[in-house]
Amino acid sequence: MIYTTKKINIKKNKIKTNKFLKSELKKIILKSLIQNKNIKPIIRASATNKLSQIKYIFSKSKQNNVCLYSGKIKSIFEKYKMSRHFIKKFYSENNLQNNKLINW
Repeated sequence: MIYTTKKINIKKNKIKTNKFLKSELKKIILKSLIQNKNIKPIIRASATNKLSQIKYIFSKSKQNNVCLYSGKIKSIFEKYKMSRHFIKKFYSENNLQNNKLINW
């Protein structure tokens, strides 16, 4: 049961990240249309309208880091994309390259 919920967390995060990347690209394009003064005002107004309709769920501040091994959401190190428990485990086994265990 626990294993499946961790897998679900990882899959949800993957889907959410892909949607975020797509919406981020749309936002960049729409913002460039809005700031372009050579385009007709009607097109700029429609771009402003579309930009306001993009959901807030896919914003950068709503993205969660998820541990690749455990599926945990809290205490994730962005460099390794792992929780502190797995970093400690890999450090103790010397499986992380170019890193050594510092007294934990």
